[in-house]
Amino acid sequence: MEDYVDNCGSEVGVLRRKLQSKAEALLILTQELEQCRNERDQLKLIADQAQNRPVIKKTSDDQLSRGRLTVYSDIPTNGSNYDHYLEVREQNKALRYEIQDLKQKLREAYGDIKVLRAGAAEGSRSASVKEVVPSHNREELVEQLEGMSSRVCQLEADLRGVLDEKQELITERESYLCKLARLNHQLNVLLKSDTSRLIDIDAIVMDNKYLQEQIQQLQAEKELAHQALLKYKSMLDKKRNKGVVKLGSQTSTMVVTHKQVQELLERGTSAQLPNTEATLADLKSLCLALLEALQDKTLALAHQKKANKILASRISELEQRFSSNAPIQLLQQSLASTDVPLRLTDGLLEKIETPKPSSSCNPEPPCNGCDTDINDSLPQDIQDLVTKALQEIQEENSKTN
Repeated sequence: MEDYVDNCGSEVGVLRRKLQSKAEALLILTQELEQCRNERDQLKLIADQAQNRPVIKKTSDDQLSRGRLTVYSDIPTNGSNYDHYLEVREQNKALRYEIQDLKQKLREAYGDIKVLRAGAAEGSRSASVKEVVPSHNREELVEQLEGMSSRVCQLEADLRGVLDEKQELITERESYLCKLARLNHQLNVLLKSDTSRLIDIDAIVMDNKYLQEQIQQLQAEKELAHQALLKYKSMLDKKRNKGVVKLGSQTSTMVVTHKQVQELLERGTSAQLPNTEATLADLKSLCLALLEALQDKTLALAHQKKANKILASRISELEQRFSSNAPIQLLQQSLASTDVPLRLTDGLLEKIETPKPSSSCNPEPPCNGCDTDINDSLPQDIQDLVTKALQEIQEENSKTN
């Protein structure tokens, strides 16, 4: 219903503007028509005067000739008939002019009638559009219009509130930027580093997160190694055997190396092994020991994969950091437009200058040193796993991009 009312209101407004433009155009046309009529009357008067001049001259010449004839001739003339002829001739001319004038007025009347008919048609259309909305619904439409106006006022108030909140958030953001700049400056002063290059708190937080993950990984590996050490220590405390290992000799608690297990399995056959309960128990304990060792290796491999993933994520973060601007440099660029003071020493307020692109691309020496130490301390197989994990992460990033 609201859409219908809006459409009707828009159509009524359009028709009103059209009617107003038509009325103005009709007024202009009537003024031009009146001006043309005045010009026509003036031209007709001038034409009549121009046509009457030779007639008057001719009549004066005729009268002069008749006077001469009456004076110098004794022959009588019939002057009354000639005058009557001239009068009839002038009347015919006047009637012709009047007929032409009436024809012109008739054409003008036809044009006025056409214009009036067009105006009447426009008026009937506007009246039909007005009659589309019944009179008993006008009150409802007025109430709806009042409700919509109140709603518009409420929305305007909400918009003003949202704009105020936006301004408050902008002010709070600027205050946080100033606080971060001051923290960077104070950290730089405390660490007594180069004043031309600020230390990035974001980078320190990222390093702290990486170190925490690495500590957790090392603690898990330490716990695993401690459990294995306790198990082997208990075995060594119970019994230490040397030499050849034989099945069925109550060696369930002995410590067996991988080489001894391999020799035992290669040497022993089903015919050579004694079919006793001790042999079966030894085989069962050997299988359990092998299964436990396999589980330990699997757990160690899982921990190694997790460590490789952490290293790969760390390397990818460092690559992204060195390939683009550091967060502190982006902060400096944003602070340069807000006039936030960076250096507070010596009572001087200096603006942050945008760093050069070459400085943003060069890696920090401490990070490079840490990275090289890690790569140098890793074995070759672990380095291969790290490289493979890096390639997988890069492929996933390329697919997501």
